[in-house]
Amino acid sequence: MLTPDNPYLTLAADELKQPLHAKVRQILRERILNGFEHGQRFHSERELIEKLAVSQPTIRRALNDLVAEGYLLPEPRRGFFVQRKTETRHVGFILPELSRNSLGIEYTVCREQGCLLDPHYLHRNDRLNDLIRSIKYPPSQERLLIAGLTVDLTLALSSHLRMEGYQHIVLGPKIPGLACGTIMPDYETEVDQVIDHLTGLGHERILFMVNEPEILLITSLRSQLVHRKIEERGLRHARVVSCQTQNWDSSYDAAYRKADEIFGPGSDRREWPTAVAPLSGVGAWAVLRYAMRHGIRVPEDISLLSFDAIENADILPVPLTEMTFSPQERIEKAITLLWGPDADKVDVRMTPKLVVRESTAAPRG
Repeated sequence: MLTPDNPYLTLAADELKQPLHAKVRQILRERILNGFEHGQRFHSERELIEKLAVSQPTIRRALNDLVAEGYLLPEPRRGFFVQRKTETRHVGFILPELSRNSLGIEYTVCREQGCLLDPHYLHRNDRLNDLIRSIKYPPSQERLLIAGLTVDLTLALSSHLRMEGYQHIVLGPKIPGLACGTIMPDYETEVDQVIDHLTGLGHERILFMVNEPEILLITSLRSQLVHRKIEERGLRHARVVSCQTQNWDSSYDAAYRKADEIFGPGSDRREWPTAVAPLSGVGAWAVLRYAMRHGIRVPEDISLLSFDAIENADILPVPLTEMTFSPQERIEKAITLLWGPDADKVDVRMTPKLVVRESTAAPRG
C-alpha cells in the first residue's frame, strides 16, 4: 500500500534538477524495483495523485514513460501491471574510441554473468546526443558504465541518463553533481604508495608527469592529489610538469616530447630528476622508450614508475614498477551493483597495489 512514510513515495528528490514529471517517474521506478513482483498490479492514478499531491497530467505522463521503458504494462479498465520478466541483460559501456581494443576482460565477465556487453564508443567529434542515440535498449534491459570521459561530459551524460531512467555507474571518482554511483581505485592511497616507495628509496628530485589531458576525470583527480601530497609532505624538490596534452591528442607523443625537454641536448644532468612517475601507463612507456634510445639507463640514471598497469610490463627490456588493481574485480562489482537497488548511491573504492620491479632503485651519485 501507499503510505505517507513510504521512502519511495516522497518528493524528497527535489535536489534533482529535473522537471516534476521526471522526479515522479524516478520515485515510481524505484518503487517498482523495490516493492513489486512481476505481474503485480501497480498503484492507480487516483492513489498516486492523493499520496504524491501532484496533478493527473503529471502522474499520467510519468506512468506513460514507465510503460515506454518497459516497467509497466497497461490493461484497459484494469490499470497498470508491473513487468519484471527475466530478459537479456545488456551492459552498455560508454568510453572513448581509443579504448576499442581493451575490453577483453569485460566481455568475458559479462558472458560469465549472463549479460551482453554493448560498447558505445565516443568518437572525436561526437556530442552528447550522439552517445544517447547509440543506446538501443530501454532502461529495464540496459544498464550503463561510463569511463574515460571529460568531467563536463560525464556530468552531462549522467544527468541525462538519470532523467531517462537508466541505472548507470561511473568507473571513476565521485565529483559534485554526479547523479550516479562510482567505482574506482583509491587514488589517494595510490599516490601515497607511489611517494612512499620513491622517497623510501631515497629519491628527492621526483618528477610527476601529467601526460594525459587534464580535462579527463581521472587525470584531473590524480593531478590534484599529487600536488596536495607534495605540499603536505614538504617535498621541496619534487615537482609536477604538465605536457599540455589536448583531448584526443597522443599522450604517448606528449610524454616523449616532455622527456626530450627534460633530458635532451642542453639539459644539465645535475638537474635531472632521479625518478619519473608519469600519471598514465602510456606515459611511462614513452619515457622508457626515450631513455633506451638516448642512452639513459633505467634505473641507474633515473627510476621510472607507472601509475597504471601496462600489459606485459613485466617482460619489457626493463620490467616496470607499476600500480595495479584488478579490472576483473571492478567489472564484477559493477555488474552486480548495476542490477541492484543502490546503483545511484554506491561509492566503491578498490585498494590498488604497488608491484615493484627493476625500473626503480635507490638514486646513485
